[in-house]
Amino acid sequence: MLTISTLVFGVNSLVLKPSTAVELLDGQKAFESSFRLIRTATNFSERNNSAARYQFTIEVPQDAGEALKSVKITQKENMDTLVFKADKTLASMGNNLAGANIPLAAVGGESKPGETTIVFDTPIEPGNTVTISVKPKQNPFTGGVYLFGVTAYPTGEDSPGLYLGSGRIHIYD
Repeated sequence: MLTISTLVFGVNSLVLKPSTAVELLDGQKAFESSFRLIRTATNFSERNNSAARYQFTIEVPQDAGEALKSVKITQKENMDTLVFKADKTLASMGNNLAGANIPLAAVGGESKPGETTIVFDTPIEPGNTVTISVKPKQNPFTGGVYLFGVTAYPTGEDSPGLYLGSGRIHIYD
C-alpha cells in the first residue's frame, strides 16, 4: 500500500533527478530537447552595405541534457553567396549583444563562402540564451530574402547536430 510520504518521495525523486544527455550507440551525445532559434536580425539591410552584422539568438532549454558547444550557420543557395569575416564574430549571453561577452575557442568559414562555424571556449549550459553576431564582408549585391540554416552541436566528438531552422534576413535595393 502506498502512503503519502512514499508518493511524495517518488515525485521529489523525479523532479530532482538531473538531466543527462542522450548517448547514442556509437558513444556520440545528442540533445534531449530542441533548442529554439528565437531571433535573426541585421543592423543594416541595404544591399552592398559593408557595415552589416547578422545576429542569431538561440535559447538553450533547461532540459537540453547537454551544453551547447558550437553553432554552424549556413547560407541557403541564393543569387549572391556571402563570405563571413571570422575575426569579427562575437557572442554574448542574452537576447542581444548587450549581455556578457562569451569567449570563442574558434571561428571558421572564410575559406568556405556562405558558411561559418562558431565554437565556444566554454560550452553554453542549459537554461541560457546566447546571441551570435557574424559579419559578412558586405551585404549581398542583389536584394531579396536570404535564409541561413542554424545547427547546434553538443559537446563530444563528432556528435550529430540539431538543426534549429532557418533565420531570415531581408536585403533591400
